[in-house]
Amino acid sequence: MEIATSLNIQGTVIPYEERKNSRSKRLSLRIGRDKVRVTAPCKATKREIREFVEANQDWILAHWVKIQEELLNIPKRQYQDGEALSVLGQSLELKIMKTNQKTMRLRYLKEEKKIEIRLPEGIALENQNEATREILGQWLKRKAREVFQTKLDQVSAQMGVSYKAFRLKEQKTRWGSCSSKGNINLNWRVILAPEQVIDYLIIHELAHLKHMNHSPSFWDVVGQYCSDYDVCRHWLKVNGDRLTL
Repeated sequence: MEIATSLNIQGTVIPYEERKNSRSKRLSLRIGRDKVRVTAPCKATKREIREFVEANQDWILAHWVKIQEELLNIPKRQYQDGEALSVLGQSLELKIMKTNQKTMRLRYLKEEKKIEIRLPEGIALENQNEATREILGQWLKRKAREVFQTKLDQVSAQMGVSYKAFRLKEQKTRWGSCSSKGNINLNWRVILAPEQVIDYLIIHELAHLKHMNHSPSFWDVVGQYCSDYDVCRHWLKVNGDRLTL
């Protein structure tokens, strides 16, 4: 069970979520990019949770502010001609040019390892980055859907599981999820990660079809098909904020 609300600590409003978990033996805190989460044992009372949060409010505020400052310092891409973009762990060169065409066009040159983007000659300089970001995002989402679907079908067959449906998502903090109905959701931005990280994420979500939790049995299944899952988890934790356009 989840209870979503917000905290107000010294004038700073912080999105907040409470979650009760039957496997939790104690109260715990997690500071994410977009919210603070408290996980509590099912027997914990509202008063115990409130007192726990109040006792840790200075720590919560300090870590929340630090994370928000780090996010603000992530530089946006400038999309200059010759810039590199990593897709599936492969470095692709952006070739940006202006033509007399009235519409934007993108062409993926697989052999040359390039993405060619043609922009209308008359596009204003201040709009060029956004236009490039838009057409790149559209192409990356199509690429992600194609790659993820193929991998889901292949890996699910290897693992002996069957998922119901696959949806492409765009979320700030979640890379994937598996519902109790067997629906798999994957964040399209993971297409910017190395291929072994994508493989790990797909194995992770499909493993939930066997264990809808993160128990030792769940991780045994993940480890059976992805022996270096710890490395991939760490990569996402360290580099996840930079999987963006």
